[in-house]
Amino acid sequence: MRVSKELVEKNSEENLAHSLRILSDSGAGVIHIRTHEVVRAVLALRKAILLEGSSYHEWTIAHGFCEFDLSNMHNMANKGDGEIDITHALSKPVSDIGNAAAKPDKMHYYVYVNPHYWLEVNPLAHHHIQRACHILPSTNVRLILLTPDSPLPEALEDTVVTLNFDSPGYSELESSLNSILESVNDDSTKAISAPDKAKICYTGAGMSKDSFEMYTSLAIVNALNTKNTFTPDDIVSGVNKGKTEIVNKNDLLELYTPESMSNVGGMENLKEWILKRKDCYSDEAAEFGIEPPKGIVFVGIPGVGKSLAAKAMASVLGIPLVKLDFGRVFNSLVGKSEERIRTALAMVSSMAPVVCLVDEIDKGLGGIGGSGDSGTSHRVLGTFLTWLQDNKAPVFTMVTANNITGLPPELLRRGRFDAIFSAGLPTESERLEVLKIHLRKRGWEPSKFKDSDMRRVVNVSRGYVPAEIESAVKDALIDAFFADEKFTMDHVITALQNMVPLSKSFNEAIQLMTLWAKNNATPASKSYDELVDTTNVESIGSRRVRTRKED
Repeated sequence: MRVSKELVEKNSEENLAHSLRILSDSGAGVIHIRTHEVVRAVLALRKAILLEGSSYHEWTIAHGFCEFDLSNMHNMANKGDGEIDITHALSKPVSDIGNAAAKPDKMHYYVYVNPHYWLEVNPLAHHHIQRACHILPSTNVRLILLTPDSPLPEALEDTVVTLNFDSPGYSELESSLNSILESVNDDSTKAISAPDKAKICYTGAGMSKDSFEMYTSLAIVNALNTKNTFTPDDIVSGVNKGKTEIVNKNDLLELYTPESMSNVGGMENLKEWILKRKDCYSDEAAEFGIEPPKGIVFVGIPGVGKSLAAKAMASVLGIPLVKLDFGRVFNSLVGKSEERIRTALAMVSSMAPVVCLVDEIDKGLGGIGGSGDSGTSHRVLGTFLTWLQDNKAPVFTMVTANNITGLPPELLRRGRFDAIFSAGLPTESERLEVLKIHLRKRGWEPSKFKDSDMRRVVNVSRGYVPAEIESAVKDALIDAFFADEKFTMDHVITALQNMVPLSKSFNEAIQLMTLWAKNNATPASKSYDELVDTTNVESIGSRRVRTRKED
């Protein structure tokens, strides 16, 4: 099991200490730290500040100010001075400048834990923080605001420097795992090898330390209770289950189970492309100078299997698949949509290596340029594009779209994605392959049917997308079961004839998509069905352009 270089090198607590030291030395008077793990961040801050010989004062709404030193820095139940008024507490760093100046050999930190509840609408608190931003840089006093992963009020955003406290890295997860295994009095721990530990920590990437420890312990306890022993796979399964529960709490993200590539009919070009890249996450590939693939844009008619292909690509790459739902990003509150997409993308990065599926992005960004949008769609898209460009974590992003013509061109620029693929109507051989796949999935071996009957289905299904062929198989089985008849291909043909395929009901739109794909994308399949008349497509495109000019 290869652990990504980013995860191996990442140590969130060391990174926090390093970044804090740099900001403090450069004169940042007020520093905001955002995190999903407030308690762990508090302990990491105390350790970093006290080990460098600085003084540490911590304010909470429960106890007011508490002072810590190396002897009590792990204590979470210290009694404070009772000063729980946030406005008075925030004035303390500036008022104590004189006392701090008497000890010029050390820095003095005032840390405020979870002050965000009292900062939203509090002009006096804003005044004290803005005053500290102006006065403290030239002193040896620093003010730190430690909050959950949410922004400060708009009045403070331009004056306060922000740091992010990330999820634990590999060494931190390994340390937690070792502590848990040492506490288990069972011989099963001897069977946990170094590669096994790497696999467990790799699975837990992106989880908080508390969540990783809880689900690891829970997996061990459940295994011991049911079979009196546990294996590395038991722990991996338990951590995966916990990770799924955590990710699914974010309504923008959903963990998917990868599909076998054998369930994808056709798409030979796409299959060849991804198979060449299945080992690009290995140490050997990195030493050869290969960078992990960034991702693809996959466009095509609805129902051709774009989402299924994404699940299969995750299976080939051997990494998890998480879906980002762009349609749920938008929120009526000002600034909330941008915050939601930033939080979701940060979680995706923390889970790397991972496949991120952004399905039907054309629907999620349909409001760009529309009336009443107030620029929110543009800002959300800008956040997503910046992440695509700047993200260093090994995330393979697969964006699918039905109507690519409505998307902004900057989304499709090379550098953000490795390739643009398109899928059209399936060819005869692909329709046969799709038919066999969906028969097997429902327990019917294709070899039990006559080749001539299978060919009749293939001929009748010309112009049908794979989803429509699957639907016909399902309907045919229901019809045969209801009539108490032997299931034959005649039932499938009848089901096909009872539906109107998209190629007929949306003929002009599909032909326009085919024209765009012909000029701008790589075909996912070796060849397309000849049903699409390229000459007619080009005439439709020209007519649309003339109509726009006349309008």
